[in-house]
Amino acid sequence: MKKVNHRITTALSNGAEFLAMGEIAANTGMLVSQAPRNNANYDIIVNNHDLSKGCRIEVKHSRTGFKANISGDEYDFLIFIYAPSTITNGEIKPTQEREIYVFPHYLVESTNKGKTGVNFNPKNIPDYERYRSAFGLIRDALEGKNA
Repeated sequence: MKKVNHRITTALSNGAEFLAMGEIAANTGMLVSQAPRNNANYDIIVNNHDLSKGCRIEVKHSRTGFKANISGDEYDFLIFIYAPSTITNGEIKPTQEREIYVFPHYLVESTNKGKTGVNFNPKNIPDYERYRSAFGLIRDALEGKNA
């Protein structure tokens, strides 16, 4: 059963990138594409319509705790998807509503990441709740507006 749970957790993490792509496209109207696979620094590329500006998005997903491990730093925004759930007999059961946060790179990098330097907890960002579904930050960055 441990192998099944591990495969489900891996599938959820991979699916999080597609969820993020859809949410970005739906909420910004920008052009969204998956970054080349096996790129450890970012997962998604977002461009404005004339392709004159783009940004890189790192996606992290957690179903067990409100935190993520961040190893790379070559992204412009972090999308953190918190989808608490349990896996019982190979079935995913949500335990509360999914939350999606959009954090600018500078905010993520300025937070304390513990002894390992990779443990990111959004609650370390003052007023972190205001970044929930903040897809407008991505759109504003690509339209040249100040975030």
